[in-house]
Amino acid sequence: MSQIADFFYHPFSNAALKLLPKRGVGLRAKSKRADRIPDDPQRPLLTDYHSINDPTIRVRVPKKVSTPVKVEAKVWFANERTFISYLSMGLLLSTIASGLLFGARDSPARWFAFAYALISAGVLVYGWAIFQKRLTMISARDAGSFDLLWGPMFICLALFVAILTNFIFRFREARKEIGVNPLSLQNAWYEAGIKSTWL
Repeated sequence: MSQIADFFYHPFSNAALKLLPKRGVGLRAKSKRADRIPDDPQRPLLTDYHSINDPTIRVRVPKKVSTPVKVEAKVWFANERTFISYLSMGLLLSTIASGLLFGARDSPARWFAFAYALISAGVLVYGWAIFQKRLTMISARDAGSFDLLWGPMFICLALFVAILTNFIFRFREARKEIGVNPLSLQNAWYEAGIKSTWL
């Protein structure tokens, strides 16, 4: 049981983590002056404290003390919240895909259902992989960046292409059936007139 838990919380080995690109190299965006003080024994001395009695006072700059990085609980919870968000999005897409698949009357609708199911499976796998990667980075107290821009952009692009293709296909199909533009005002008045005669 402990091996399963160990695999879940530490899925990537140290050798695999070394293959990842190095993050946080150089100065950080919010670095302080104390972060740029060299650690050599020849540290600079401060001589100007605007003192008027004794201008020769020389104070040595304190050396940085390396302490272990404290990981707060909100970091773990943020990682789990992100994973749950990916899960909810993937389950919503799979629900739409199953509704299209079992309620479809023609084969193109089934193809679109398979496309949505493929996107939902990709979202679920991507969310799990990101969760495991960030969990390993948090456990190793990695100071690198946790921002990932390309994954969500690719998911949004895939959804946009699938929905736009579905709309264009249905629009052309409706235009072939009724012979006019289904989005025109004339067709809207015609449909409203037909439905009003049903009452």
